Amino acid sequence: MDFILTPELAFLLGVAVFWVVLYVLAYFFHLEKHGLDVQLGYFIYRSKALNSFLDRAANKWRTLWKVLSNVGLALSIGLMVFSIYVLTSNLWKFSLPSITQAAPLTLLIPVLTIRLYWLPFFFLAVVIIFLSHELAHGIVARLEGIPILSSGVLAFLLFFGAFVEQDEKEFEKASVLDRLRMLGVGSSTNLVVALLVTLLMAGLFIPSPAGVLIQEVTPNGPADKAGLRQWDVIKAINGTSIYGPENFTSYMSKVTPNTTIVLTVLHDNREMPIPIKTEPSPTNSSRAIVGIDRATSYLPNRLGLDQYAGVNLYWSLSWIYLLGISVAVFNMLPAAPFDGERVLFYPLASLVKKRKRELRWTLNVIVWGLFVSNIALSFWRYGLFKL
Repeated sequence: MDFILTPELAFLLGVAVFWVVLYVLAYFFHLEKHGLDVQLGYFIYRSKALNSFLDRAANKWRTLWKVLSNVGLALSIGLMVFSIYVLTSNLWKFSLPSITQAAPLTLLIPVLTIRLYWLPFFFLAVVIIFLSHELAHGIVARLEGIPILSSGVLAFLLFFGAFVEQDEKEFEKASVLDRLRMLGVGSSTNLVVALLVTLLMAGLFIPSPAGVLIQEVTPNGPADKAGLRQWDVIKAINGTSIYGPENFTSYMSKVTPNTTIVLTVLHDNREMPIPIKTEPSPTNSSRAIVGIDRATSYLPNRLGLDQYAGVNLYWSLSWIYLLGISVAVFNMLPAAPFDGERVLFYPLASLVKKRKRELRWTLNVIVWGLFVSNIALSFWRYGLFKL
């Protein structure tokens, strides 16, 4: 079998080369003297310049940051309520399968629950979402007079992000409202980033679908043998325009197995006719298939970018939106180690004089019970769900 260097493997190879080069440079040039601590599988870079940036940013528009942090706190409380609603309502739907359909919930774990070809988009989104999240924490911490011990960039294997380490003793001495502003701003910033990305996508892409974007083809299936590849776009079947997966499925339901059809495909920025002989479906011999495992609607871009550049831009923005919304909502769950745990606990602790530890444990057990139940029931009902 010939070795094919796919974009996904090229990405992983690039990451491996990055780590090897970093280890070599750290060993010979003693990079720890310059704030870069490189260890097996991870590195931490502490930046004095980033600390200075956080100070300048907090001091430049103090009134604006104060207003935004108050708005962010209100948004974070709304996100907390929504996160609990999502878990409880979905758990209720699992108990009533004959009436309503529960949504599968899964942890985002590369390779295990995230397909290999999504990794470049996923890690780009991780960098942007966690960078904005931590910078927001840092700016509001300095706004409230809470010292920042260190800040910088960190990486663990494939995960790259930023960190802001505040002085915990000074943080605990701050007023409840000041602490809540700092804790809530991370999730609210992620929500704002996700909303801005939505607006950006609306401006950059034509909302009307213009074909079927192929995500996966069946190995050695009809489409694979005919030369169709990931990110090709099916524009028509036998001259009939296809605007999305629904049109494609509807047309194919009328096609019989072992019939030759002609697909008009956008491939390498050129539309070309590709004849394909259908095969019987493995699960239903009377249904014809062409060997496309996953597909979605194709939205052309307004920038004049070529086919593949436009697709990569679309998925990059889509993953930033997906991760932004996910972190915004679930980071506000009132359970450790999420920020939402302290956002709920601090106000309750100011009202409760005794058994604060028991209160904290009870909240964590209830919320983690909801979360784990949803994940477990999703796996039981749907199996290992992969994006």
